[in-house]
Amino acid sequence: MEEHVIVADGLNFSYEESTEGIADVNFTIEAGEVVLLTGNSGSGKSTLLKCLNGLIPTITEGDLSGMLSIEGEQYNKMKMHELNKMIGSVFQNPRSQFFTENTTAELVFPMENYGYTKEEMKARLAELTKAFGLEDLLNRNIFTLSSGERQMIALASAVTMKQKVLLFDEPSANLDYGNAMKLGGIIDRLKKRGYTIIVADHRFYYLNGIIDKVLFMDQGKLNLCNSEEAFKQGNYDTRSFDIFSIRLPFRGEESTGEEVARMEQVSYLDILKDVNLTLRKGEVTVLVGNNGAGKTTLAKALCNTIKPTSGTVWTGDLPFFIMQDPDYQLFGTSVYNELMLVKDDLPEIKKCLEYLGLTPYRHKHPFDLSGGQKQRLQIAMAMLCNRDLIIFDEPTSGLDVYSMQSVSKEVLKLKERAGILVISHDYEFIRHVANRIVFLSEGTVKEDFILEEATLPKLNQIYQQMQEEKCNEEVKN
Repeated sequence: MEEHVIVADGLNFSYEESTEGIADVNFTIEAGEVVLLTGNSGSGKSTLLKCLNGLIPTITEGDLSGMLSIEGEQYNKMKMHELNKMIGSVFQNPRSQFFTENTTAELVFPMENYGYTKEEMKARLAELTKAFGLEDLLNRNIFTLSSGERQMIALASAVTMKQKVLLFDEPSANLDYGNAMKLGGIIDRLKKRGYTIIVADHRFYYLNGIIDKVLFMDQGKLNLCNSEEAFKQGNYDTRSFDIFSIRLPFRGEESTGEEVARMEQVSYLDILKDVNLTLRKGEVTVLVGNNGAGKTTLAKALCNTIKPTSGTVWTGDLPFFIMQDPDYQLFGTSVYNELMLVKDDLPEIKKCLEYLGLTPYRHKHPFDLSGGQKQRLQIAMAMLCNRDLIIFDEPTSGLDVYSMQSVSKEVLKLKERAGILVISHDYEFIRHVANRIVFLSEGTVKEDFILEEATLPKLNQIYQQMQEEKCNEEVKN
């Protein structure tokens, strides 16, 4: 008989100063199941996840009612440290859960807290290293790793204590295609070992074929699908399970617009090697490649924040760089003030706020915005900047299908007056916006082509190559 690992019965939660929340949520999760928790922004997905990992009501205040239990124990009768021994969590932003700067120290940190012997820690570290292919990531400074590499450390840290229930919050958000597919393989193996896994994500192609149940949230209500096939047949408007099957128009020919940036034989330490690249107005160039390939380093070289070891970089004016993590570049005391720092033009700012639906939040502190609202604020900054080159680093990380389409629309609008360079792993987003694909591998440009029907197989082949590279790494490990 199947064991109910997690049970929700009439679960409700409402925030103190918000109408959002969840209402009358009921479900059971059995041992060894892979459960997808999904839903568009504001649907209640994040609220339910916070209930499952204990952040509600421990950290997040509000009105909680109903029953939630794990392995027969009710949540409201358990201490947080007791819950932590049963559930491993990986947050969307890995930095928010790191306690050390060293990768090896981070992996053993939970065991130190619970009094493991040195021998036990060494043995468990060896198991984690093999299971997640971490040989090249051990004893490294966490903050020198790429975002995808940090994500892999966070994933490994979540199972350090051999928790049998794992909660993943947007685990694919910062992963390239190869690492996302590698993650899917890891989750499948964990499932076969008896782990119960709940994955909250907007993108789920990497889970295709291994999902047992889907919890689809919609305006605080739960739509329960008891199989992956039932969810696929439900006609929910979500991200795709088969990303290569989507049909979208191509963005057209190579731009003949004004040149806005040029790199000639650019090398930087051992990261970039003899990179040649020309960018023009009226064109969206998408830079693809596995985590750690040097994509963000290339963007930093264009922005003059690092100086190449050799070669030359030319830009007409200083590019405007939209970072992957908006918290790094938000300095204002309000949304309005943030935009004033970009351009002191009140009528234009009001127009921009209204266009992006940010007018109701104009007096809020930027750090008090939701992730999607911060992303829209960054788009507003790009619209006001009047720069010839705008660079986006993973602008659709963690976005649902509607938000991704909205960002696509704004990027296409921006290219009317500027050159656009986008760093992205998001295949669906790339298909929406790309005029041109630049594939960076081993620090150098391996492919550079206009995306059209004849070259689409080349893009698909690049994705297959990225997956094979990660599979080969796993075999070696």
